[in-house]
Amino acid sequence: MNAWRRRGIVFALLLSVALHLSIVTAPGWSLSSVLAPETPELLEAHLAKPAPVTPPLPAKEKPKALAPEVLKPAESATPVPDSAATPSAPQPVAPTKAAPAVPAPVAVAEEAPEAPIPLPRKGHVRFGVYKGGSGERSMLVGRSLHEWQHDGKRYRLSATTETIGIAALFKSVKILQSSEGGFLKGELKPTSFRHDRGEGDVAESTFDWNARTVSLQNGQSASIGEGAEDMLSMFYQLMQAAQRGEGFVMAVANGRKVERYGFEWQGEEVLDIKAGHFHAWHVRIRSATGNATDGRGSDMTEVWLGKEVAGLPIRIRYTDRKGEVGDQIADEIEYDK
Repeated sequence: MNAWRRRGIVFALLLSVALHLSIVTAPGWSLSSVLAPETPELLEAHLAKPAPVTPPLPAKEKPKALAPEVLKPAESATPVPDSAATPSAPQPVAPTKAAPAVPAPVAVAEEAPEAPIPLPRKGHVRFGVYKGGSGERSMLVGRSLHEWQHDGKRYRLSATTETIGIAALFKSVKILQSSEGGFLKGELKPTSFRHDRGEGDVAESTFDWNARTVSLQNGQSASIGEGAEDMLSMFYQLMQAAQRGEGFVMAVANGRKVERYGFEWQGEEVLDIKAGHFHAWHVRIRSATGNATDGRGSDMTEVWLGKEVAGLPIRIRYTDRKGEVGDQIADEIEYDK
């Protein structure tokens, strides 16, 4: 009777060991072993220290295969000869220095390509400036020349607008605007803007992108976000947004203040102008900081971007609070592709 009892105790111990091994090798427990480079050492420990009550394993039986998650790190370890894989009887294994585990290769996400610069390297657009409306109601009063160049890192934009003909006889006006800066993620990032209205009336803005501020002519500074522009560079920053057909809000500096403008997608139109026949994106620009409180409404600017000419502005129309219209329409467009 005592012999049967001893056999029962031995059988219970064997059953307990088998259950613990099945739990440890289950998928839920194997995750940490996959991540750790020391996994091969765990395999040697099981072979080196068999339970003293475990009888020799019959030749026809093989140890239960480990879960695939545990076998993956072993690929980088030193191969074990087949003769040692299934020994006839458990034998103590002399401690050896484990080969350094090679970490599994880590997938590195490819860096997103830099967005293309929305501006040809060099060129100009020459506009006729009209006053009084459109069609027969408008009158040519001036010329405006937009010029730019960049080397892929830095850009310079300029716009020179002056009255001509009869308008110049009544009042000679020459306005100079310039914007300089760089590029980031395909966007123009101005560092300085200058607006010279003549007769000593000059306003300047200086952008500090590290501090996210812009300094104004009056010595004050205003906070800006990533997408801020100046009154000139904003026209050459619209192509990408127009292609997506999305509206957005942008902070714009004019030298004296920073104002938020809403840019509204108006669809595509066909324009026949002196510079040619164009399919154009139409964008409407309004103040996003609130309308005027005097009942006269707010200023509005509209710009048409030519699809055939790299999204350059081919028409810029300004309507003031009184409803008076100033229209710039391209006569000539030249640029390096």
